[in-house]
Amino acid sequence: MRRRSRSFLIQFLEIMYIHHAQVGSIDVTPISGGTDVWGNTAVPMANCAAGETEAGILVGTGTTAKSNTDYALATQIAHGTGSGQLSYGSQAFTQPAVVGANVDYVLTRTFQNGSGASITVNEIGFAVGEATAAPTTTTGRLIIRDVLAAGVAVGNGQTLTVEYTIRTTV
Repeated sequence: MRRRSRSFLIQFLEIMYIHHAQVGSIDVTPISGGTDVWGNTAVPMANCAAGETEAGILVGTGTTAKSNTDYALATQIAHGTGSGQLSYGSQAFTQPAVVGANVDYVLTRTFQNGSGASITVNEIGFAVGEATAAPTTTTGRLIIRDVLAAGVAVGNGQTLTVEYTIRTTV
């Protein structure tokens, strides 16, 4: 099932701004809340391993409307096989490529349900951490958040694959 995403958050542009303008630093809100400083030498990264829940594509059960200033999913699903949990696979990327009149960059992650019951995913996001440290709740910054019009039920034993295609068109 395909859905269009137009939900880049202010933090996406703030991180781009600090690097492009080479200003010293800017306050960016980590997934855990509060205020943190992102310096112009910090490199955004989301190349995370299986089980990482602070960077890459993230999923949640929340239905709170999206806002330009969101910094976290409303109710992020934890990694694991317990009740209400999904097993986060590693984050995958394709090299940007020209596809017809478009340039596509594809981000993919899988989520395995071994919880024993169905879980409904209502929100999806993408977060980056600083390459100087492994992503944690103090370094992960949400830059995309989408709330689905209709949730996607992931039955026990099923795998959900989420793919963001970031596309520009000439």
